[in-house]
Amino acid sequence: MKVKAVNEVDRGYQYLLDDIMSHGQPKETRAGNVKSLFGKHFKIDLKKGFPLLTTKKVFTKGILHELLWFLQRPCNSHGSSNIEYLVRNNVHIWDDDAFRWFKEWVTKEIAFEHKDYNFVIADGDDEIGNDISFEWWMWNDAKKNDIHWLLTLTKEEFLIHVLERLEIRVDGGKIYRFGDLGPVYGKQWRKFDGKNKTVDQIENIIKTLKTNPNDRRLLCVAYNPSILGEVALPPCHVMMQFYTRKLSELERWEVYRKRYKNEPLNENGTNKYIDIYDEAINPWTTRKYKDELNKELDKERIPIYGLSCMWTQRSVDVCCGLPFNIASYAFLTYMIANIVNMEPDTLIGSLGDCHIYENHFEGVEEQLKRKGNDLPTLTINRKVGTIDQFKYEDFVLENYNPDPPIKYQLNVG
Repeated sequence: MKVKAVNEVDRGYQYLLDDIMSHGQPKETRAGNVKSLFGKHFKIDLKKGFPLLTTKKVFTKGILHELLWFLQRPCNSHGSSNIEYLVRNNVHIWDDDAFRWFKEWVTKEIAFEHKDYNFVIADGDDEIGNDISFEWWMWNDAKKNDIHWLLTLTKEEFLIHVLERLEIRVDGGKIYRFGDLGPVYGKQWRKFDGKNKTVDQIENIIKTLKTNPNDRRLLCVAYNPSILGEVALPPCHVMMQFYTRKLSELERWEVYRKRYKNEPLNENGTNKYIDIYDEAINPWTTRKYKDELNKELDKERIPIYGLSCMWTQRSVDVCCGLPFNIASYAFLTYMIANIVNMEPDTLIGSLGDCHIYENHFEGVEEQLKRKGNDLPTLTINRKVGTIDQFKYEDFVLENYNPDPPIKYQLNVG
């Protein structure tokens, strides 16, 4: 099939959709019937634009908030292992998995064991006010002792209790806070349980990029086999690796041009930075003068290295998940590049089981007909010192003009 998208990212994505639809292996899975292919590769030049699909509108707010949630330090139960942050920011992509995990936890830990339990409103965090009284849960024995009430909670009621920070405390010491998912991505990224210590894998990558950018151990692993039974959903994207490349002289000058191309004109009606740029790239400029001009690159702290990221994914929901994954790892590459003063270079996806659900087939046929638009651009509007300092407002996405949304149902099970 000849794909129709006007940019390379959407074209690559359409090729993958068509390949699976034409040659995919039919399979029955826990979440529904699919067509599936194994071992696909996705390579994106980040210098050509930010890789947000344009053949359908992508939920950018959800992608960025999910990434910021992953990156929260999991110092307590409402950190990056609980959906509270997402729910407060009206991002509901993890609601179904969290609700399913709640039902499973209550059935396993309370109903089957017939254990006594109590409710408390979790404290220790003064970021928000909370006017729910402890006494309601302590003294309302009718609900406290009614396991049927717990097992028949609706998802809407469940989310209310997520925002209330309600905890179930079971005799014997086990605690569940509404919205917990177990030690998912953020816990593994920022507080991986090692031998007699925990490891902040993201911080280690950043420190190493600053001190030894050619290191071959710039890795972060999310798949921890020892805790798979403790999580609502084992990680789909299981590992990331970073790589640096020295930029050429011409590439550094191109970064310089992009940075200063919109500066105000001087009294001569020209942009002084672009004047310098034009001289530097002029083939008739002498080598000696170019070396002198190149000092401007170091003076303005123009990056010396390009930063690339490759992520490995065991399970790829091509319609609902992959557009998120592409943009999320691109955001993360931009963020780390901002901290270590490098230039986003290449994004690579190493994809395992790539599947399309039957209830997505109609949407895929529609998306394959679309042309999309040029890729948007991403700007991070300030320089930050650590990964923890990023806020949602720091990211400015410009010229994103996608085709209309396609309603792909999220399949969970």
